[in-house]
Amino acid sequence: MNVRETLDSVGKGFCPQKWRWLGLSLHTGQSHSCYHPPFLTVPLDEIKLDPSALHNNSSAKQDRKKMLEGGRPDGCTFCWNIEDIGGKSDRILRNYPSKNSMLDYISETELLRNTPWDSNVNPYMVEVSFSNSCNFKCGYCCPSVSSLWEDEVNQHGNYDLQYDQYGINGKIYSEKEYNPYVEAFWKWWPDLKNDLRIFRITGGEPLMTTNTFKLLDMLREDGNPELSLQINTNLGVSNRKVKDFCGRVQELVEVNHIKNFRLFTSLECTDKQAEYIRRGLNYELFLENVNTVLETVPTAYLSFMSTYNVLTVPYFKDFLQLIVELRKKWGNRILMDIPHLKEPPHWTMNILPKSWGVYIDNDVEFMLLDGGFRDVEIAKMKRVRDYFYNDTHNITEEYRLNARKDFAKFFPEYDSRSNSNLADTFPEFTEFLEWCKEL
Repeated sequence: MNVRETLDSVGKGFCPQKWRWLGLSLHTGQSHSCYHPPFLTVPLDEIKLDPSALHNNSSAKQDRKKMLEGGRPDGCTFCWNIEDIGGKSDRILRNYPSKNSMLDYISETELLRNTPWDSNVNPYMVEVSFSNSCNFKCGYCCPSVSSLWEDEVNQHGNYDLQYDQYGINGKIYSEKEYNPYVEAFWKWWPDLKNDLRIFRITGGEPLMTTNTFKLLDMLREDGNPELSLQINTNLGVSNRKVKDFCGRVQELVEVNHIKNFRLFTSLECTDKQAEYIRRGLNYELFLENVNTVLETVPTAYLSFMSTYNVLTVPYFKDFLQLIVELRKKWGNRILMDIPHLKEPPHWTMNILPKSWGVYIDNDVEFMLLDGGFRDVEIAKMKRVRDYFYNDTHNITEEYRLNARKDFAKFFPEYDSRSNSNLADTFPEFTEFLEWCKEL
């Protein structure tokens, strides 16, 4: 059987991520079991009784129960939408066997098939955000993930949009105040650590929180030789701080207190287009820091997470050419992923007329002809193309109309607050913006 058939032998919605993957937003007290499902709040009363309820809470266990009974949890629609149009979703791709696979999907499927749904389990991969402290205000981000976005909304108010991405909803624990979720995490850490195979720190900007460096200190005292340490960073901090962090990581590698190190950063355009999307980015400093990481930790891999969005469409080829140039210097240590942005709607590629698909077609062709891109990377670019052209089964015309209206309202206000100009930076969108305003 292939990957899909093996997983579906448990149920059409079964995915080991519900057991083995954990995303934690400790500054909002939320968790999820994959990048794609929404975060859900972890009950404080549950972590008081058992800190592992950060992962093994009642909501997560109900989703596991549904999967074992053949159902599809509501939060997993990202993969179902792709599979329902014949594509390969991350449910398939993440479990596909490779030399870098963390799990044997066959044995894992059999193990979980026979694991009671209400059992406590430790994840093999954890991605944790300790704080929303951040030096960037990326346009499609929000206050819960960026302290600068939080400051902007507190100062100027929320954007007047139908879709509320930028309002402040619920409690956001600041870096300096007591946080019961962070406390629960460090209580759970001694039991969790030795089962971990991948530990990934994200944010906010993780190089701006003391918890990141506390983690390095704890691994220096008591490491895990099987652990892959990873970090999501915008690489927008000073080069000095990047050198300091990478130097500490290299020490952990040398004394075998971690297995290896991988850095994830985000980019989907270059130069002024990248700086427009990612407010706070200094593109030249970013490139300097990329090289510093790879020089300081000689065994490190650096992976670009490209959030494919509406503004990316005419400029993604520039990014692909940057990848080609970096691989000339650093070879296969440069990796990339191409997830398409799902929200906020006014940032999604799907609000564009289908005629814009010619840019995506050309990018696929470029990747096929260049020869320097991996099969999985090309597959993900084709997935973007397929979703752009075949989205009508899950994106209604009402959704598209409202998103276009929000596009017309958001970007002039975004420019006003940022002293920027969409038409100057992305001239291809001048006519589209005016058309959206007429709506």
